[in-house]
Amino acid sequence: MKFFNISKPLAMLAICALVFTACDKVAVVESIGAKGTVWVKIIGGDTPASIKKIAIDFVPIPITLTMADVRRDVRGPDDLQKVMTITVKDDNAAVAVANPLYIVLPAAFYTVGAATPRTGGSGGNYSVVLGKDEFAKEIKITIPNATLLNPSALYGLGFTITAADADGTISFQKSIVIEIGAKNAYDGVYTDDFCNYHPSANPGYTCGTTTIHMITTGAQKCKMWWPLAGAFGNPSNLPGLAYFGAQEPEYTVNPANNVVTVQNAFATATT
Repeated sequence: MKFFNISKPLAMLAICALVFTACDKVAVVESIGAKGTVWVKIIGGDTPASIKKIAIDFVPIPITLTMADVRRDVRGPDDLQKVMTITVKDDNAAVAVANPLYIVLPAAFYTVGAATPRTGGSGGNYSVVLGKDEFAKEIKITIPNATLLNPSALYGLGFTITAADADGTISFQKSIVIEIGAKNAYDGVYTDDFCNYHPSANPGYTCGTTTIHMITTGAQKCKMWWPLAGAFGNPSNLPGLAYFGAQEPEYTVNPANNVVTVQNAFATATT
């Protein structure tokens, strides 16, 4: 009975609340209009610049890449009727800050998409014009021949929004650095099942399994990087995982028959 004695007043209170609620004046939702902000940003961007990595095939054919997706977040339909011009800097300084080892991709190695022309060459400015009913546009480049790139290097291009008209406000998502690296079809991460022999350390074959990375060094060439050693090297078990010093094993694949040859590519190697 105690439960029902408590529940009855609560039930009556709920009914009263329902009645009063039903009698309330319906609120009118107002458009945010000028109270809002038209944000201009790069998708995936940040301050300081975020980094996006792109690996491209090491081939002599044109490759088109999307560098920056530039957008405006509008307050309503009226904003989409405005033509907006957004200035995006080709930000070489952001590339250097992101990674001092990056090489700014030489302008001779690529062309800029016609939809977002750049003035001033490398380090200049891209003009991103958003027309009526247009809320986004991509900055694209085309690399005609990726084999001109050094496959052992990492290249970078930076993009930072510096100005926007038509009531645009620059977001903190304003800057991005694109890392570009060339790779061939054999580039990747592999499980290495190996056996080796050493006349003194282990006068019999010993085997092991480890993870290695094959890093592109040419159209059909890769060098072996061993993460456990933190270096280019050939894994061994003597016993116990180790690697042979002063080695940078480079593997060349003959695409006609998949025959593989290996060469010590260490700088002072003679064999």
